Amino acid sequence: MNILILGLGSVGQRHLRNLSSMYKKINFYTVRKKRITPTLSKNNKVLNNIDLEKKYKIKNFNSLNEIKKNKINIFAALICTPSSRHADEAIWCINNNIHVFIEKPMCTNQRQLLQLIKAQKKNINIISMIGYQLRFNPIINFIKNFVEKNKEFGRIYSAYVHHGEHIADFHKYENYQISYAANKSLGGGVVLTQIHEIDYIQYIFSNYKLFSFKSVVAKLSSLKINVEDFYSAIILFIKKKHKIIVNLTCNYFERPKKRIIHLIGSNGSLEADLNLNFIKYNINGRLYEKKFKIDRNLIFKNEIKYFISLIENRLKSRFKHQDILKENKNIAIALKIKKNPIKN
Repeated sequence: MNILILGLGSVGQRHLRNLSSMYKKINFYTVRKKRITPTLSKNNKVLNNIDLEKKYKIKNFNSLNEIKKNKINIFAALICTPSSRHADEAIWCINNNIHVFIEKPMCTNQRQLLQLIKAQKKNINIISMIGYQLRFNPIINFIKNFVEKNKEFGRIYSAYVHHGEHIADFHKYENYQISYAANKSLGGGVVLTQIHEIDYIQYIFSNYKLFSFKSVVAKLSSLKINVEDFYSAIILFIKKKHKIIVNLTCNYFERPKKRIIHLIGSNGSLEADLNLNFIKYNINGRLYEKKFKIDRNLIFKNEIKYFISLIENRLKSRFKHQDILKENKNIAIALKIKKNPIKN
């Protein structure tokens, strides 16, 4: 199995380690001109004196076209480069009949989005998947099942979703100012970097239609970045006459980090903490608590295993599968939110 990994930063190296441990006889290929990120452990600790390419026998090329010229039959490509490069690399792969896994976000502007859709429609047999690993988080799937099947909870009226984490804590091994998340030219900003929340809200409420939303986006902190560090959105979901209001906020400056989901229904409420891995919910005065033992790396493993299984056509159900054509709504919302910042 020949696997192409574009981008060997923290997430690219994670996929490299996981694929190497899960599948035998994998040949790894990459296009790596700048070696900015050092070799990392599974906990993102720097491993000195270890050459990543030698350890995993990675064949490095100077360009994508060089791979094509050498007639290497690539089974699948994983795109883990800075966000601004995702679309062009994905289009190249699709046009060259290579199945593609794209780390979120799949693009950073409307032009790229239209080009991606055009490429996918032209080569519809190519599998594409966007890297929304939280769809494989047991807490998210518990809430989705709870929303769809727990009739005792009653009608859901509203939800509050919050994700705050300091950008300097993302990758301890690097200066946050040079990271893709902090730079406009690399597709950074909290809206696209934390697009997971936009995705899993729609995943949880997939039986509802996203009817409308209002948003505000701004640079509020003293962080040395040239992108937005805060946004808030109010989203309206509708199914027949049933309305659900979701209040969503994300930021780049919060310590300690906080990631919660809070649902309010006619017969109770639910609170989930995605950092402390617990859910508490109350139905008609009865309190329930559930603690989750979550191996974060296992979530990434299951995500990649799912992608490989899609290609091998071993999956009958594709409920967790977000491809380029299905992902339009998520990225379209994110791009609209990002478009009208508050002027400082």
